Amino acid sequence: MDQERQWSMAEIPLRDRFGAWCEILASTHLAFAIDMVRGPQQNFAADVRENQLGEMSLLRTSVFPHRGRRTRRQVTANTRDVIGLHFIESGRQAVDLDGERVVLGPGDAMIWDGAATGGYEILEPLTKTTLIVPRSVAATALPGYRRSFVQTLPGDHAPTRSLVQVLSVLNDQLPTMSDGARAASALLVTELLRPLDQLQTGGTEPLRPWPALQLRERVLDYIDANLDDPKLSPPVIAAVHSVSVRTLYVAMGGLGISLGGYIRHRRLARSYDDLLFGSDPVGVVARRWGFASPAHFSRVFRERYGVAPVVLRRQRG
Repeated sequence: MDQERQWSMAEIPLRDRFGAWCEILASTHLAFAIDMVRGPQQNFAADVRENQLGEMSLLRTSVFPHRGRRTRRQVTANTRDVIGLHFIESGRQAVDLDGERVVLGPGDAMIWDGAATGGYEILEPLTKTTLIVPRSVAATALPGYRRSFVQTLPGDHAPTRSLVQVLSVLNDQLPTMSDGARAASALLVTELLRPLDQLQTGGTEPLRPWPALQLRERVLDYIDANLDDPKLSPPVIAAVHSVSVRTLYVAMGGLGISLGGYIRHRRLARSYDDLLFGSDPVGVVARRWGFASPAHFSRVFRERYGVAPVVLRRQRG
């Protein structure tokens, strides 16, 4: 296999992008049955860079919203016996496993197993780093590893932070490294995997999310369900979830953005969808998502997306 491979949707005709993404996923990660979340195929975009790291591979992926599901049939037909560790840099992703839904945001990490069934949904444009580890390597580096599960990793866990930092450097440096340097880097990463074994437990059930992560999931779901409420604010959210504002801020610390900023970010995302796919006037869309002033809405929308709301509305045609 080549030491480095890259794919970009920008180089693929619009009508072929979604099918190409299915093939790229199967080649770099695993095969999934996937579909669009909303909107026409031509709005889908993704970029992937893959670098070999000994027997492992390191991927950096940027991708637009979509859904994927891995069924027992796909697992049985699987030709890649691997596990993966991925670390979210920006955006949000939901993971469904055995009826549970875990929402991950910036700073969050997880281990997934190619033998596990389940699904995922990219909720907003996502950038992530993924380390693909053959099961033979995992058996050595993670001797307590349990087959067929998905596990979240606490972002404040020192071994997790160390691994993320090293992989972030390797994302930039691997393309210019010699074969010897790549081999040494692979050994270092293998050693950094070993402390993660402390997070493994016995039994056959997937681990439950940590309490702070559970609270964050509930809060994120509540925010998305109440974005049209003009009273939506940290004090209101804290009261609804029976926690202090301080506890709320601690639980939401992994977002990489203030809670108020996150609410505005999600409202802008909903506004963008309405302007791109709906027919309501710009002023109606702004009021629907909590922007009382059209001028303020236009300013923050342009700052976020680089285009004014009225211009986006005209461009969609």
